[in-house]
Amino acid sequence: MHEIELKAHLEHPEKTEVRLARIADFSFRCVKSDRYWTLGEKTVRVRRELVAGKETVWVTHKQKQYAGTIETNRELEFELPVSSVPVFIEMLESLGMIRTAEKQKDTKVFLPHSSLFTADILEDARSVSAELSVIHPLGYFLEIEVLYPDENSDTAASERHIRNARIIFDTLLAALEIPRSAIEVRPYNELLASQLL
Repeated sequence: MHEIELKAHLEHPEKTEVRLARIADFSFRCVKSDRYWTLGEKTVRVRRELVAGKETVWVTHKQKQYAGTIETNRELEFELPVSSVPVFIEMLESLGMIRTAEKQKDTKVFLPHSSLFTADILEDARSVSAELSVIHPLGYFLEIEVLYPDENSDTAASERHIRNARIIFDTLLAALEIPRSAIEVRPYNELLASQLL
Protein backbone atom coordinates (compact mmCIF):
# COMPACT_ATOMS: atom_id res chain seq x y z
CA MET A 1 0.00 0.00 0.00
CA HIS A 2 1.16 3.54 -0.72
CA GLU A 3 0.22 6.27 1.77
CA ILE A 4 0.34 10.00 1.08
CA GLU A 5 -0.16 12.13 4.16
CA LEU A 6 -0.03 15.61 5.58
CA LYS A 7 -0.19 16.70 9.21
CA ALA A 8 -0.90 20.06 10.80
CA HIS A 9 -0.79 21.48 14.30
CA LEU A 10 -4.21 22.39 15.71
CA GLU A 11 -4.60 25.50 17.82
CA HIS A 12 -8.32 24.95 18.41
CA PRO A 13 -9.03 21.20 18.17
CA GLU A 14 -12.63 21.54 19.39
CA LYS A 15 -13.51 23.99 16.59
CA THR A 16 -11.75 21.79 14.06
CA GLU A 17 -13.75 18.76 15.22
CA VAL A 18 -17.05 20.66 14.84
CA ARG A 19 -16.09 21.72 11.30
CA LEU A 20 -14.89 18.21 10.45
CA ALA A 21 -18.17 16.66 11.64
CA ARG A 22 -19.97 18.79 9.02
CA ILE A 23 -17.94 17.44 6.09
CA ALA A 24 -17.02 13.93 7.26
CA ASP A 25 -18.48 10.92 9.03
CA PHE A 26 -17.00 9.79 12.32
CA SER A 27 -15.62 6.28 11.85
CA PHE A 28 -13.96 5.19 15.10
CA ARG A 29 -11.72 6.19 17.98
CA CYS A 30 -8.47 4.41 18.78
CA VAL A 31 -5.38 4.61 20.94
CA LYS A 32 -2.13 3.85 19.14
CA SER A 33 0.95 3.04 21.23
CA ASP A 34 4.05 3.01 19.05
CA ARG A 35 7.59 1.86 19.77
CA TYR A 36 10.33 2.40 17.22
CA TRP A 37 13.32 0.08 16.76
CA THR A 38 16.26 1.32 14.70
CA LEU A 39 19.40 -0.06 13.14
CA GLY A 40 21.35 2.56 11.19
CA GLU A 41 18.89 4.29 8.87
CA LYS A 42 16.29 1.50 9.05
CA THR A 43 13.35 1.72 11.45
CA VAL A 44 10.61 -0.73 12.39
CA ARG A 45 7.49 0.42 14.22
CA VAL A 46 5.59 -1.91 16.54
CA ARG A 47 2.11 -0.46 17.07
CA ARG A 48 -0.42 -1.63 19.64
CA GLU A 49 -3.78 -0.33 18.47
CA LEU A 50 -6.82 -0.41 20.74
CA VAL A 51 -10.20 0.02 19.01
CA ALA A 52 -13.46 -0.66 20.88
CA GLY A 53 -11.66 -2.81 23.45
CA LYS A 54 -9.90 -4.97 20.84
CA GLU A 55 -6.10 -4.85 20.66
CA THR A 56 -4.29 -5.37 17.37
CA VAL A 57 -0.53 -5.24 16.85
CA TRP A 58 0.97 -4.02 13.58
CA VAL A 59 4.61 -4.17 12.52
CA THR A 60 5.50 -1.53 9.93
CA HIS A 61 8.52 -0.34 7.98
CA LYS A 62 7.95 2.83 5.97
CA GLN A 63 9.99 3.77 2.94
CA LYS A 64 9.52 7.54 3.15
CA GLN A 65 9.89 10.27 0.57
CA TYR A 66 9.02 13.95 0.84
CA ALA A 67 7.58 16.28 -1.78
CA GLY A 68 7.51 19.66 -0.06
CA THR A 69 5.03 19.43 2.81
CA ILE A 70 3.70 16.05 1.67
CA GLU A 71 5.04 12.75 2.97
CA THR A 72 4.67 9.67 0.79
CA ASN A 73 5.25 6.22 2.23
CA ARG A 74 5.42 2.76 0.82
CA GLU A 75 4.38 0.71 3.82
CA LEU A 76 5.55 -2.82 4.42
CA GLU A 77 3.22 -3.99 7.16
CA PHE A 78 1.82 -7.11 8.78
CA GLU A 79 -0.35 -7.99 11.75
CA LEU A 80 1.44 -9.70 14.63
CA PRO A 81 -0.46 -11.82 17.18
CA VAL A 82 -0.39 -10.06 20.57
CA SER A 83 1.11 -13.19 22.14
CA SER A 84 4.07 -12.99 19.72
CA VAL A 85 5.15 -9.44 20.63
CA PRO A 86 7.71 -10.39 23.33
CA VAL A 87 9.57 -12.87 21.10
CA PHE A 88 9.43 -10.44 18.15
CA ILE A 89 10.96 -7.68 20.31
CA GLU A 90 13.63 -10.12 21.48
CA MET A 91 14.35 -10.92 17.83
CA LEU A 92 14.72 -7.21 16.95
CA GLU A 93 17.15 -6.74 19.84
CA SER A 94 19.15 -9.84 18.87
CA LEU A 95 19.51 -8.34 15.38
CA GLY A 96 21.08 -5.26 16.96
CA MET A 97 18.09 -2.96 16.76
CA ILE A 98 17.70 -0.37 19.51
CA ARG A 99 14.43 1.11 20.80
CA THR A 100 14.82 4.77 19.89
CA ALA A 101 11.41 6.31 20.52
CA GLU A 102 7.86 5.75 21.64
CA LYS A 103 4.66 7.72 21.38
CA GLN A 104 0.98 7.41 22.13
CA LYS A 105 -1.78 8.86 19.98
CA ASP A 106 -5.41 9.17 21.01
CA THR A 107 -7.14 9.45 17.66
CA LYS A 108 -10.61 10.08 16.24
CA VAL A 109 -10.88 8.93 12.63
CA PHE A 110 -13.26 10.63 10.19
CA LEU A 111 -14.06 9.77 6.56
CA PRO A 112 -14.58 12.93 4.46
CA HIS A 113 -17.68 13.02 2.27
CA SER A 114 -16.76 12.06 -1.30
CA SER A 115 -18.97 14.92 -2.54
CA LEU A 116 -16.17 17.32 -1.52
CA PHE A 117 -14.08 16.09 -4.45
CA THR A 118 -14.60 15.43 -8.14
CA ALA A 119 -14.57 11.76 -9.15
CA ASP A 120 -11.27 12.08 -11.02
CA ILE A 121 -9.54 13.34 -7.85
CA LEU A 122 -10.56 10.16 -6.02
CA GLU A 123 -9.49 7.89 -8.91
CA ASP A 124 -7.44 4.95 -7.60
CA ALA A 125 -7.75 6.12 -3.96
CA ARG A 126 -8.47 3.19 -1.65
CA SER A 127 -9.40 5.50 1.22
CA VAL A 128 -9.26 9.08 2.43
CA SER A 129 -9.27 9.80 6.15
CA ALA A 130 -8.92 12.79 8.44
CA GLU A 131 -7.66 12.02 11.92
CA LEU A 132 -7.76 14.26 14.98
CA SER A 133 -5.01 13.17 17.36
CA VAL A 134 -3.51 14.26 20.63
CA ILE A 135 0.10 13.24 21.17
CA HIS A 136 1.67 13.91 24.55
CA PRO A 137 3.59 16.19 24.98
CA LEU A 138 3.32 17.56 21.42
CA GLY A 139 -0.33 18.59 21.42
CA TYR A 140 -3.15 18.28 18.89
CA PHE A 141 -2.78 17.40 15.22
CA LEU A 142 -4.86 16.84 12.12
CA GLU A 143 -3.56 14.08 9.85
CA ILE A 144 -5.00 13.65 6.37
CA GLU A 145 -4.15 10.32 4.75
CA VAL A 146 -4.84 9.04 1.26
CA LEU A 147 -4.13 5.37 0.53
CA TYR A 148 -3.36 4.13 -2.98
CA PRO A 149 -2.34 0.73 -4.31
CA ASP A 150 1.41 0.40 -4.91
CA GLU A 151 2.47 2.02 -8.17
CA ASN A 152 5.71 0.00 -8.36
CA SER A 153 7.61 1.76 -11.16
CA ASP A 154 4.63 3.60 -12.70
CA THR A 155 5.92 7.19 -12.46
CA ALA A 156 2.84 8.68 -14.15
CA ALA A 157 0.52 7.05 -11.60
CA SER A 158 2.72 8.19 -8.72
CA GLU A 159 2.73 11.79 -9.97
CA ARG A 160 -1.06 11.71 -10.50
CA HIS A 161 -1.60 10.34 -6.97
CA ILE A 162 0.56 13.08 -5.41
CA ARG A 163 -1.21 15.76 -7.48
CA ASN A 164 -4.65 14.42 -6.48
CA ALA A 165 -3.63 14.08 -2.82
CA ARG A 166 -2.52 17.75 -2.83
CA ILE A 167 -5.98 18.77 -4.03
CA ILE A 168 -7.58 16.63 -1.30
CA PHE A 169 -5.31 18.19 1.33
CA ASP A 170 -5.96 21.75 0.12
CA THR A 171 -9.73 21.14 0.01
CA LEU A 172 -9.84 19.78 3.57
CA LEU A 173 -7.48 22.40 5.03
CA ALA A 174 -9.63 25.17 3.52
CA ALA A 175 -12.90 23.60 4.74
CA LEU A 176 -11.44 23.23 8.24
CA GLU A 177 -9.94 26.75 8.20
CA ILE A 178 -6.45 25.48 8.97
CA PRO A 179 -3.71 27.79 7.67
CA ARG A 180 -0.85 26.38 5.60
CA SER A 181 1.50 27.75 8.28
CA ALA A 182 0.17 25.03 10.63
CA ILE A 183 1.50 22.23 8.39
CA GLU A 184 4.21 20.19 10.09
CA VAL A 185 6.74 18.50 7.80
CA ARG A 186 8.87 16.87 10.49
CA PRO A 187 8.09 13.30 11.59
CA TYR A 188 6.65 12.86 15.09
CA ASN A 189 9.84 11.14 16.23
CA GLU A 190 11.85 14.23 15.34
CA LEU A 191 9.35 16.45 17.17
CA LEU A 192 9.52 14.23 20.24
CA ALA A 193 13.34 14.23 20.16
CA SER A 194 13.36 18.05 20.04
CA GLN A 195 11.19 18.08 23.20
CA LEU A 196 13.95 16.23 25.05
CA LEU A 197 16.63 18.84 24.22
